[in-house]
Amino acid sequence: MSIPLWVIDTNVLISAALTPGGICDQLLQHAVAGHFVPAWDNSLLAEYRDVLSRPGFGFSRAVIRELLAAFPQSGFRQGITTSVKLPDPDDIPFVAVALATEDRTIITGNSRHFPRSTVNAVRILSPREALDVLSDI
Repeated sequence: MSIPLWVIDTNVLISAALTPGGICDQLLQHAVAGHFVPAWDNSLLAEYRDVLSRPGFGFSRAVIRELLAAFPQSGFRQGITTSVKLPDPDDIPFVAVALATEDRTIITGNSRHFPRSTVNAVRILSPREALDVLSDI
């Protein structure tokens, strides 16, 4: 069985940094351990850096570097053009990258941002669901 290639929504990274040992942190530890590969492109990486660098979170550069280290070069996928309409257009790049992977999966804590009726070609997993899938592999 191949290693899953999944897109991680920004809120999962924020939660991982804010709650060490929590579900999102556990999920990132699975990525670091090679149990799945986070899929990304330059637009997602820019979003991650931008949000993690916001002063309200107070994350140090070292913490941001550590979080982004979970995104190896092997996960790079150029997002494909999509006409999907989402409640927040800033989420479209996450769908575009997911569509460029075989697994077509996004892990998010905000599934309402990715309505099933709109993104039916993409599997949406909560962090808990993603951990459950990984435990079955």
